[in-house]
Amino acid sequence: MLGCDCCCISSFVYLVGLLAIASKVVPFLVKKFKGNKPVELQEKDYKKDVVYLYQFGGTPTASSLSPFCIKVEAFLRLHSIKFERRNTFTGRGQNNLLPFIELNGEHHSDSQIIVRRLTQIFKLKTYQDEQSAAIGHAVDRLLDNHTFNLILMAKQPVVGKVVEAGAVGVPAFLMPLVSTLGGYFMGQQMAARGATSVGKFNEVDRNELLRNDLLQLQTILGKKKFLLAEEPTTVDCTALGQFGSAYFAVPSARFHLHNLIESSEFAPLKEYLERVKTRIYGNEFCDNK
Repeated sequence: MLGCDCCCISSFVYLVGLLAIASKVVPFLVKKFKGNKPVELQEKDYKKDVVYLYQFGGTPTASSLSPFCIKVEAFLRLHSIKFERRNTFTGRGQNNLLPFIELNGEHHSDSQIIVRRLTQIFKLKTYQDEQSAAIGHAVDRLLDNHTFNLILMAKQPVVGKVVEAGAVGVPAFLMPLVSTLGGYFMGQQMAARGATSVGKFNEVDRNELLRNDLLQLQTILGKKKFLLAEEPTTVDCTALGQFGSAYFAVPSARFHLHNLIESSEFAPLKEYLERVKTRIYGNEFCDNK
Protein backbone atom coordinates (compact mmCIF):
# COMPACT_ATOMS: atom_id res chain seq x y z
CA MET A 1 0.00 0.00 0.00
CA LEU A 2 2.80 2.40 0.89
CA GLY A 3 4.50 1.70 -2.43
CA CYS A 4 1.28 2.39 -4.28
CA ASP A 5 0.76 5.68 -2.42
CA CYS A 6 4.33 6.76 -3.13
CA CYS A 7 3.84 5.90 -6.78
CA CYS A 8 0.67 8.03 -6.95
CA ILE A 9 2.38 10.94 -5.24
CA SER A 10 5.41 10.69 -7.52
CA SER A 11 3.12 10.64 -10.55
CA PHE A 12 1.28 13.67 -9.26
CA VAL A 13 4.50 15.61 -8.64
CA TYR A 14 5.62 14.68 -12.14
CA LEU A 15 2.28 15.88 -13.50
CA VAL A 16 2.58 19.20 -11.67
CA GLY A 17 6.03 19.65 -13.18
CA LEU A 18 4.69 18.96 -16.66
CA LEU A 19 1.84 21.41 -16.12
CA ALA A 20 4.27 24.08 -14.94
CA ILE A 21 6.32 23.64 -18.12
CA ALA A 22 3.20 23.47 -20.28
CA SER A 23 1.90 26.72 -18.80
CA LYS A 24 4.91 28.44 -20.36
CA VAL A 25 5.34 26.45 -23.56
CA VAL A 26 1.71 26.06 -24.70
CA PRO A 27 0.83 29.79 -24.77
CA PHE A 28 4.04 30.45 -26.71
CA LEU A 29 3.23 27.77 -29.29
CA VAL A 30 -0.40 28.86 -29.58
CA LYS A 31 0.63 32.46 -30.16
CA LYS A 32 3.30 31.40 -32.67
CA PHE A 33 0.97 29.30 -34.82
CA LYS A 34 -2.20 31.31 -34.28
CA GLY A 35 -0.54 34.66 -34.76
CA ASN A 36 -2.47 37.79 -33.81
CA LYS A 37 -5.85 36.60 -35.04
CA PRO A 38 -8.83 37.94 -33.08
CA VAL A 39 -9.95 35.66 -30.27
CA GLU A 40 -13.15 33.73 -30.78
CA LEU A 41 -16.18 35.06 -28.90
CA GLN A 42 -17.25 32.91 -25.96
CA GLU A 43 -20.79 34.28 -25.78
CA LYS A 44 -22.36 33.61 -29.18
CA ASP A 45 -25.92 34.55 -28.28
CA TYR A 46 -25.13 37.78 -26.44
CA LYS A 47 -27.59 40.36 -25.15
CA LYS A 48 -27.26 43.97 -26.27
CA ASP A 49 -25.34 46.22 -23.88
CA VAL A 50 -24.70 43.38 -21.42
CA VAL A 51 -21.07 42.97 -20.40
CA TYR A 52 -19.82 39.40 -20.07
CA LEU A 53 -16.98 39.51 -17.54
CA TYR A 54 -14.51 36.61 -17.70
CA GLN A 55 -12.50 36.46 -14.51
CA PHE A 56 -10.76 34.31 -11.92
CA GLY A 57 -13.19 32.93 -9.36
CA GLY A 58 -13.33 34.27 -5.85
CA THR A 59 -14.01 33.19 -2.29
CA PRO A 60 -16.82 33.61 0.27
CA THR A 61 -15.19 36.93 1.24
CA ALA A 62 -14.18 38.38 -2.15
CA SER A 63 -15.65 38.33 -5.66
CA SER A 64 -12.32 37.30 -7.21
CA LEU A 65 -8.77 36.39 -6.26
CA SER A 66 -7.54 38.87 -8.89
CA PRO A 67 -7.33 42.59 -8.08
CA PHE A 68 -7.85 43.46 -11.73
CA CYS A 69 -11.02 41.36 -11.99
CA ILE A 70 -12.43 43.03 -8.86
CA LYS A 71 -11.53 46.43 -10.32
CA VAL A 72 -13.54 45.80 -13.50
CA GLU A 73 -16.57 44.39 -11.67
CA ALA A 74 -16.50 47.31 -9.22
CA PHE A 75 -16.49 49.75 -12.16
CA LEU A 76 -19.46 47.96 -13.73
CA ARG A 77 -21.38 48.06 -10.46
CA LEU A 78 -20.47 51.68 -9.76
CA HIS A 79 -21.98 52.76 -13.09
CA SER A 80 -24.93 50.34 -12.98
CA ILE A 81 -23.87 48.59 -16.18
CA LYS A 82 -25.57 45.24 -16.71
CA PHE A 83 -23.10 42.38 -16.60
CA GLU A 84 -22.83 38.64 -16.18
CA ARG A 85 -19.85 37.12 -14.44
CA ARG A 86 -18.11 34.14 -16.07
CA ASN A 87 -15.61 32.47 -13.76
CA THR A 88 -12.79 30.73 -15.60
CA PHE A 89 -9.28 29.50 -14.91
CA THR A 90 -8.16 28.44 -18.37
CA GLY A 91 -9.87 31.13 -20.44
CA ARG A 92 -7.71 34.02 -21.57
CA GLY A 93 -8.16 37.27 -23.44
CA GLN A 94 -6.34 38.65 -26.46
CA ASN A 95 -3.42 39.51 -24.16
CA ASN A 96 -3.40 35.94 -22.75
CA LEU A 97 -4.57 37.26 -19.36
CA LEU A 98 -7.67 37.74 -17.24
CA PRO A 99 -9.93 39.63 -16.96
CA PHE A 100 -11.44 40.19 -20.37
CA ILE A 101 -14.93 41.21 -21.40
CA GLU A 102 -17.25 40.72 -24.31
CA LEU A 103 -19.71 43.47 -25.14
CA ASN A 104 -22.03 43.60 -28.14
CA GLY A 105 -19.97 41.03 -29.99
CA GLU A 106 -16.60 42.72 -29.32
CA HIS A 107 -13.71 41.51 -27.16
CA HIS A 108 -11.73 43.80 -24.82
CA SER A 109 -8.70 42.77 -22.73
CA ASP A 110 -6.68 44.32 -19.86
CA SER A 111 -8.45 46.04 -16.98
CA GLN A 112 -7.06 49.47 -17.86
CA ILE A 113 -8.25 49.21 -21.48
CA ILE A 114 -11.57 47.65 -20.42
CA VAL A 115 -12.35 50.62 -18.17
CA ARG A 116 -11.45 53.05 -20.96
CA ARG A 117 -13.61 51.22 -23.50
CA LEU A 118 -16.58 51.06 -21.13
CA THR A 119 -16.21 54.78 -20.44
CA GLN A 120 -16.24 55.53 -24.16
CA ILE A 121 -19.02 53.12 -25.17
CA PHE A 122 -21.43 54.11 -22.40
CA LYS A 123 -20.35 57.79 -22.47
CA LEU A 124 -19.62 57.86 -18.76
CA LYS A 125 -18.45 60.78 -16.62
CA THR A 126 -16.00 59.03 -14.33
CA TYR A 127 -14.50 62.08 -12.57
CA GLN A 128 -15.87 65.47 -11.68
CA ASP A 129 -13.26 67.40 -13.71
CA GLU A 130 -10.04 67.03 -15.70
CA GLN A 131 -7.77 67.68 -12.73
CA SER A 132 -9.46 64.96 -10.69
CA ALA A 133 -9.16 62.63 -13.67
CA ALA A 134 -5.42 63.34 -13.91
CA ILE A 135 -4.88 62.71 -10.18
CA GLY A 136 -7.04 59.61 -10.38
CA HIS A 137 -4.97 58.25 -13.26
CA ALA A 138 -1.71 58.84 -11.35
CA VAL A 139 -3.00 57.09 -8.21
CA ASP A 140 -4.47 54.29 -10.33
CA ARG A 141 -1.05 53.61 -11.85
CA LEU A 142 0.60 53.73 -8.40
CA LEU A 143 -1.83 51.11 -7.11
CA ASP A 144 -1.86 48.79 -10.11
CA ASN A 145 1.90 48.79 -10.57
CA HIS A 146 4.02 49.80 -7.57
CA THR A 147 1.67 48.84 -4.73
CA PHE A 148 0.52 45.67 -6.52
CA ASN A 149 4.05 44.35 -6.95
CA LEU A 150 5.04 45.20 -3.37
CA ILE A 151 1.98 43.25 -2.21
CA LEU A 152 2.98 40.33 -4.45
CA MET A 153 6.39 40.11 -2.83
CA ALA A 154 5.02 40.52 0.70
CA LYS A 155 2.38 37.83 0.08
CA GLN A 156 4.91 35.20 -1.00
CA PRO A 157 5.09 33.37 2.39
CA VAL A 158 1.32 32.70 2.40
CA VAL A 159 0.68 32.14 -1.30
CA GLY A 160 0.11 28.42 -0.67
CA LYS A 161 -3.07 29.31 1.24
CA VAL A 162 -4.20 31.48 -1.66
CA VAL A 163 -3.61 28.60 -4.07
CA GLU A 164 -5.61 26.33 -1.80
CA ALA A 165 -8.50 28.82 -1.75
CA GLY A 166 -8.55 28.87 -5.54
CA ALA A 167 -8.14 25.12 -6.03
CA VAL A 168 -11.83 24.39 -6.54
CA GLY A 169 -12.62 20.74 -7.22
CA VAL A 170 -9.28 19.33 -6.04
CA PRO A 171 -9.73 16.22 -3.82
CA ALA A 172 -9.15 16.96 -0.13
CA PHE A 173 -6.33 14.39 0.21
CA LEU A 174 -4.35 16.16 -2.54
CA MET A 175 -4.92 19.68 -1.21
CA PRO A 176 -1.77 19.85 0.99
CA LEU A 177 0.39 18.82 -1.96
CA VAL A 178 -1.34 21.26 -4.31
CA SER A 179 -0.97 24.03 -1.74
CA THR A 180 2.73 23.33 -1.21
CA LEU A 181 3.78 22.83 -4.82
CA GLY A 182 1.43 25.43 -6.25
CA GLY A 183 2.51 27.89 -3.58
CA TYR A 184 6.15 27.29 -4.37
CA PHE A 185 5.84 27.75 -8.13
CA MET A 186 3.52 30.74 -7.86
CA GLY A 187 5.63 32.29 -5.12
CA GLN A 188 8.71 32.10 -7.33
CA GLN A 189 6.84 33.80 -10.18
CA MET A 190 5.48 36.51 -7.88
CA ALA A 191 8.92 37.25 -6.41
CA ALA A 192 10.46 37.45 -9.89
CA ARG A 193 7.74 39.73 -11.21
CA GLY A 194 7.95 42.02 -8.19
CA ALA A 195 11.74 42.26 -8.36
CA THR A 196 11.62 43.04 -12.08
CA SER A 197 8.91 45.67 -11.70
CA VAL A 198 9.92 47.60 -8.59
CA GLY A 199 13.32 46.23 -7.57
CA LYS A 200 14.85 43.50 -5.45
CA PHE A 201 14.55 44.44 -1.78
CA ASN A 202 15.08 42.77 1.55
CA GLU A 203 12.03 42.33 3.76
CA VAL A 204 12.65 45.44 5.87
CA ASP A 205 13.02 47.75 2.86
CA ARG A 206 10.07 46.18 1.05
CA ASN A 207 7.83 46.63 4.08
CA GLU A 208 8.94 50.24 4.39
CA LEU A 209 8.00 50.92 0.76
CA LEU A 210 4.61 49.24 1.15
CA ARG A 211 3.89 51.28 4.29
CA ASN A 212 4.83 54.45 2.41
CA ASP A 213 2.37 53.65 -0.39
CA LEU A 214 -0.42 53.19 2.16
CA LEU A 215 0.60 56.41 3.91
CA GLN A 216 0.39 58.39 0.66
CA LEU A 217 -3.00 56.84 -0.13
CA GLN A 218 -4.31 57.77 3.32
CA THR A 219 -2.99 61.30 2.92
CA ILE A 220 -4.82 61.66 -0.40
CA LEU A 221 -7.98 60.35 1.28
CA GLY A 222 -7.79 62.96 4.04
CA LYS A 223 -11.22 63.66 5.53
CA LYS A 224 -13.14 62.67 2.39
CA LYS A 225 -15.36 59.60 2.24
CA PHE A 226 -13.57 58.38 -0.89
CA LEU A 227 -10.18 59.05 -2.41
CA LEU A 228 -11.04 62.07 -4.57
CA ALA A 229 -14.61 63.00 -3.65
CA GLU A 230 -17.61 62.31 -1.47
CA GLU A 231 -18.75 59.67 -3.94
CA PRO A 232 -16.54 56.87 -5.37
CA THR A 233 -14.74 57.29 -8.69
CA THR A 234 -12.73 54.96 -10.92
CA VAL A 235 -9.66 55.08 -8.69
CA ASP A 236 -11.72 53.74 -5.78
CA CYS A 237 -12.50 50.69 -7.93
CA THR A 238 -8.77 50.19 -8.40
CA ALA A 239 -8.08 50.55 -4.67
CA LEU A 240 -10.82 48.06 -3.85
CA GLY A 241 -9.33 45.67 -6.39
CA GLN A 242 -5.86 45.73 -4.90
CA PHE A 243 -6.84 45.61 -1.24
CA GLY A 244 -9.98 43.54 -1.76
CA SER A 245 -8.00 40.65 -3.20
CA ALA A 246 -5.04 40.97 -0.82
CA TYR A 247 -6.79 41.83 2.45
CA PHE A 248 -10.32 40.41 2.22
CA ALA A 249 -10.12 37.39 -0.12
CA VAL A 250 -8.38 34.77 2.03
CA PRO A 251 -8.60 35.71 5.74
CA SER A 252 -6.28 32.85 6.76
CA ALA A 253 -3.50 34.08 4.44
CA ARG A 254 -2.32 36.86 6.73
CA PHE A 255 0.85 38.78 5.89
CA HIS A 256 2.38 42.19 6.52
CA LEU A 257 -0.38 44.11 4.70
CA HIS A 258 -2.89 42.91 7.31
CA ASN A 259 -0.67 44.18 10.12
CA LEU A 260 -0.42 47.60 8.46
CA ILE A 261 -4.12 48.03 7.71
CA GLU A 262 -5.15 46.84 11.18
CA SER A 263 -2.70 49.15 12.97
CA SER A 264 -3.91 52.37 14.63
CA GLU A 265 -1.84 54.35 12.11
CA PHE A 266 -4.04 53.21 9.24
CA ALA A 267 -7.42 53.15 10.96
CA PRO A 268 -8.82 55.78 8.50
CA LEU A 269 -7.65 53.68 5.54
CA LYS A 270 -9.28 50.54 6.96
CA GLU A 271 -12.55 52.43 7.46
CA TYR A 272 -12.30 53.67 3.88
CA LEU A 273 -11.82 50.14 2.50
CA GLU A 274 -14.88 48.88 4.37
CA ARG A 275 -16.84 51.91 3.16
CA VAL A 276 -15.94 51.56 -0.52
CA LYS A 277 -16.61 47.81 -0.42
CA THR A 278 -20.08 48.34 1.06
CA ARG A 279 -20.88 51.34 -1.17
CA ILE A 280 -20.08 49.50 -4.42
CA TYR A 281 -20.92 45.87 -3.63
CA GLY A 282 -23.35 46.08 -0.73
CA ASN A 283 -23.36 42.60 0.80
CA GLU A 284 -22.38 40.93 -2.50
CA PHE A 285 -18.59 41.16 -2.25
CA CYS A 286 -18.24 37.40 -2.57
CA ASP A 287 -18.28 34.56 -5.07
CA ASN A 288 -21.65 32.87 -4.80
CA LYS A 289 -20.81 30.20 -7.41
